[in-house]
Amino acid sequence: MINPFKPRTLVLTLALTASFVAFAQEGGKGDPDRAVTGGQFPAGWDARPDRGANTGIKFSQAGDVYHFQMGTTGTMWRNDWTKSGNYTYSARLTQVKKASHPVSYGLVIGGSKMGPSPTYTYFLVRQSGEFYIANWEGAAPTAVVPWTANAAIVKEGADGKQVNTLGVQVQGDNVIFSVNGTEVSRQPKSKVHADGVLGFRIGHTLDVDVDQVKK
Repeated sequence: MINPFKPRTLVLTLALTASFVAFAQEGGKGDPDRAVTGGQFPAGWDARPDRGANTGIKFSQAGDVYHFQMGTTGTMWRNDWTKSGNYTYSARLTQVKKASHPVSYGLVIGGSKMGPSPTYTYFLVRQSGEFYIANWEGAAPTAVVPWTANAAIVKEGADGKQVNTLGVQVQGDNVIFSVNGTEVSRQPKSKVHADGVLGFRIGHTLDVDVDQVKK
């Protein structure tokens, strides 16, 4: 006898597996952090590590350049960087040193309740030239766009560097995600979190500089 519940179970299992894989590649279970001495941030900034303490995030600012040395994966934001309605948010992100394995980094939008159970949307790239969009709600992410290759994304070079400008434009009911000026995804506002705090999300073990911030 054919079990009518098997197809649904398979779909749910595949979806959960995909979410777990994406989370692991950001520094989830089974993917160890590195040790850094951090915990002190520029004035006005807050941070939330995915695991462990803020001491696993080393974050400094020199002029208009933000320097991140990540032990654990973390989300960094400023409460006075809050946007709603139509707006554009972009920044150039430079991976300074070669990644030891696939790890992602990028922008955060639509943040609220930025404590133990935050809500926000993030837009990431990784070394192989792929991007990812997800909603973080509570304790884990839900993919909006799974890892997707796009020719607009500059890949990690032989010297370990990777430089890309990520942008998000909220225009009416559309939320447009771009890399280096090229649209890579367009989502209805109902599918992401657009109104709220802006910030950055940087994966564990990475050294990343962020500059040319426009908001």
